[in-house]
Amino acid sequence: MTYAQFRAFYAVAMERSFQKAADRLGLTQPAVSIQVRNLERETRRLLFRRSGHDVALTDEGKELFRLTRSLFDAEAQCRDFLTPDSEKAPQVLHLGADGPHVALDVLARFRERCPDVQVRVTLANADQTWRNLTDLRVDAAVMANAEPAAHVVTRPICRQSLVALVPRAMAFQVDGPVTLQALAELPLVFREAGSNTQQLLEKALARNGVSVTPALIMGSREGVREAVVRGLGVGFLFDREVSDDPRHVQYPVLGMEDSNTDMLLVLKDQRHNPLIRELLDCA
Repeated sequence: MTYAQFRAFYAVAMERSFQKAADRLGLTQPAVSIQVRNLERETRRLLFRRSGHDVALTDEGKELFRLTRSLFDAEAQCRDFLTPDSEKAPQVLHLGADGPHVALDVLARFRERCPDVQVRVTLANADQTWRNLTDLRVDAAVMANAEPAAHVVTRPICRQSLVALVPRAMAFQVDGPVTLQALAELPLVFREAGSNTQQLLEKALARNGVSVTPALIMGSREGVREAVVRGLGVGFLFDREVSDDPRHVQYPVLGMEDSNTDMLLVLKDQRHNPLIRELLDCA
């Protein structure tokens, strides 16, 4: 095993592409392929699954990716320490999130503390955000109701309530919370299966013995909001996600108060990184 093999492996794992890894390293694609193939042959381990141009890490590949990330992070910190300030490349923090609202609140405070750090945000549903974190595609993640995991550190940020977004023409003549049973009488707009909102809603429907078939399924909270204002049905959002719009009415859902816990997640191996420590403090 050689440094060059680890470097080629790490580049392919980062880019999920042999050609992009070659471009990243300033090498030819065959040279990168040979380094990775030799590493797999010498260790007798399959590190990547290949299908055409698609490249995916195996379970052993993911573990080696975690270890080599620590190796190359340490190397980058050494280079940064030994490089004059005027020549330093900007530090970058890559954050994943299952929604923009809470994540941006945390980042606003983080930017006050670390104004020179460049921040990139990848938005996806809850399932994909979790995979982005555990596959090391992001440095940290803001998401809701994550299950405990031995290799992940969680920091609660805030709690939110699930609310029903009802088109003005379908509005109830009530001032307080509405029940899921009452809402089930109207056409409903659901999120996709991997959405945290949808997972929470389906658990509540099952708990209350309510069975419904949605009129429409949308792939984003923005899509749900637009469907509601066009009168296509009743959607569900968390209270901090609702904007003022005279075309819809917002109702608390009975039993869904403070049902959503937003949290910051980082891998345990990354918690001593100075930027991650700042992010945890901000959360």
